[in-house]
Amino acid sequence: MNLESSYAMIWVGIHLKDGTKILYTQFRANEETKHLGVEEFLKALRQYCISFTSKETLWNEFQATRPTLNGRRLPIQDIANRIKQY
Repeated sequence: MNLESSYAMIWVGIHLKDGTKILYTQFRANEETKHLGVEEFLKALRQYCISFTSKETLWNEFQATRPTLNGRRLPIQDIANRIKQY
């Protein structure tokens, strides 16, 4: 399927729900964006779902990881799990 075709956008729209479906509907109704393809829609979706500062926020949370919580030492496995999450 050609990602720039209108059929590709219809296929994407069928598989969306909730907030992403609303974004899709607005994207297709807007005169400036209704002719754009899947690639442009996915860029718009990324801006909607992932904040611009997500990498910075993640880095700050990683830097804030400490071996203590409320004055008590955490088991090494808990610390390792936190680091793995980041």
